[in-house]
Amino acid sequence: MIEMMRNFFSLAPAIAVAILCHEYPHYLLARHFDKSRTEWIKPGFIRRIDPVGLLMYFFFKFGWSRPYPVNYWKLRKLGYSRAIFTALSGSLGNFVIGLIAGLIFYLSGLYRYSTLMPDYMNSYLISYFADVLYWIMVIDLNTAFFSLLPIPPLDGATLITIVVPENQVSWLVKYELYGILTLLVLSLIGVIQLIMWPITQFIQLLSWLIV
Repeated sequence: MIEMMRNFFSLAPAIAVAILCHEYPHYLLARHFDKSRTEWIKPGFIRRIDPVGLLMYFFFKFGWSRPYPVNYWKLRKLGYSRAIFTALSGSLGNFVIGLIAGLIFYLSGLYRYSTLMPDYMNSYLISYFADVLYWIMVIDLNTAFFSLLPIPPLDGATLITIVVPENQVSWLVKYELYGILTLLVLSLIGVIQLIMWPITQFIQLLSWLIV
């Protein structure tokens, strides 16, 4: 029970970081490219929480948030590169933050205090901070790659809607209605975990090699 509570309290801030670092790049780039829109509402953490995606984060260490509303059709008219870059910015944001967190975690020596590492040095506050930093690394890197899957509401599906011909968009819109249900079912039967397994194993292998 104590270990479960410790994991929960170290995972929670890491998940918050992953959600904010994924949605804010969408907001900032869309605001930068779309000059015609005058009113922009900041993403906010609570507004971006998807209950199912949040549970996925806690159980599987990857998940999704409620996408920030961006008019990608309008951005596409301003240039395909702008729309694609905006769609990819969330994954890029997660990748950069995960990489920075990993470098700090290992280069600072905090890994020696993490309860997630073998033979760790026990210091309550430092160990908690080290665990949070570890999960920021893992969850952000997982989210960066997971978000590229072509299933709504993930960014991979957004990329498809940007590049496909206009006569195929109506079919994709109908498909989007079942996106979260598809993700949930595929997760429950283990398909998503199977797809993500090489990525999670690579991240774990990288962490052990650095240690």
